[in-house]
Amino acid sequence: MPNRSEPALLLLINTRDDIDALVRSGDRRVRHWSARPDGGADRFHGDLADPMTYAFADGAVAVTAVIDLPDLAGAEAALRALRQVRPDAAVLLLSDAVADAPGDGTLVRAGSLREVLRLDLEEELERLESERRVYCLRGFVGHGDVVPILIHRDPDADALASAYALRAVLGPAADACPVVTLGAMRRPENRRMADLLELRPAVVSAPELRELARLLVVDMQPAGMFPDGGPRLGVIDHHPPEAGYEAEYLDLRPHYGAVSSMLTEYLRATCESSVGGVLAAALLHGIKTDTDVLTRGVSPKDVQAYAFLQERADPELLRRIERPSYSLEAAHRYGVAIASLRAAGGIALAHAGTLPEEEAHLLPELADFCLALESATFAVASGFVGDELVFTLRYGGSGEVDAGAIARRIADSGGQGGGHAAMARATLPRAQALEQFGPDERELPAKLLDYLRGLAEGRI
Repeated sequence: MPNRSEPALLLLINTRDDIDALVRSGDRRVRHWSARPDGGADRFHGDLADPMTYAFADGAVAVTAVIDLPDLAGAEAALRALRQVRPDAAVLLLSDAVADAPGDGTLVRAGSLREVLRLDLEEELERLESERRVYCLRGFVGHGDVVPILIHRDPDADALASAYALRAVLGPAADACPVVTLGAMRRPENRRMADLLELRPAVVSAPELRELARLLVVDMQPAGMFPDGGPRLGVIDHHPPEAGYEAEYLDLRPHYGAVSSMLTEYLRATCESSVGGVLAAALLHGIKTDTDVLTRGVSPKDVQAYAFLQERADPELLRRIERPSYSLEAAHRYGVAIASLRAAGGIALAHAGTLPEEEAHLLPELADFCLALESATFAVASGFVGDELVFTLRYGGSGEVDAGAIARRIADSGGQGGGHAAMARATLPRAQALEQFGPDERELPAKLLDYLRGLAEGRI
């Protein structure tokens, strides 16, 4: 499945022109088949049994079709032709003459499109699209002996919950889908979550991944990972699209606040009964952490997933996942970082000095605290952890700054970085950071603040 950028399409393959005025379909562009070649910009024309009739749909991010034709043979021919162009299309076939679905992920319902419109068409289409995604995903995994699920380095709660839920979506096939990462899990709250879920991501190397036939990538994108060839890829992510890879299975939704919300939709569409207390708690925590409890980068779909999971989550397990413990030394370091806090030009920075790996979770909390300052719309917490200088970035303004873009700019100097417009993370090797900013820790907060202001204002 090539990476596509045109708007999602809803194709109405129906002979009634008066249906158009009744259809409203969210962000999808609605195209209605017309028997006449001059039907207008929102129509398409041609032999419904000819794949070329649907060639215009090849560049769309996603395609959903409702086929409602009086002749069953004609409807099935249209379905076959559309599948040749877009085998990933979600299709609702409306017919009283078909007893069973054709077995290719198509949903069959009795009745006509006008009757369906009496119900909530948008809800029906969203469920259909989720069912189709799961069908294609299972087909992708089913072709390989071992198809690991790759999550990012030092995985966070959303990545862990999404990988855990993906294994539930895959069912028996999950036995061949171990969870892997390219870097060890450092933050204690995430290690505790993994322990409670009995999820043990294995640390692997990039050369090992290149030898695979297939790979699922979740809560990240493998941009530039396989420049000389590698596994066939399936990607599920909510970060902005990145260049440098091609995916056979692709589900990118940057308007979602968490991949956990996307996986909740997968589960609700295909195996809702499997969402028990443990799985619901994991996904709920994933949404909470990536959206700061539905206050940052959130979409209506995140809210719907949150409400569904809230009713099912194991409250005791959720409490154990959410409440990290702090040593007295960690509390002192938090205070030192607050004492170092500096602010200028709408940016606040707190530098925590050197932190042991088990206390690195202080940085996101420090960044959130800094963002609460009256004068700040962009907040950064930094600290040396192991052999790296780590930056946690938060943005709460109206779009002038992109935290994820700044994290990637920081990483251009030889580190790693990425994230969303509202929250991101970047690292630099310690040796490089000392060379770039100087070895004097007393001067470091001021130098970091000047550097970050330069990035935010476009001077660097």
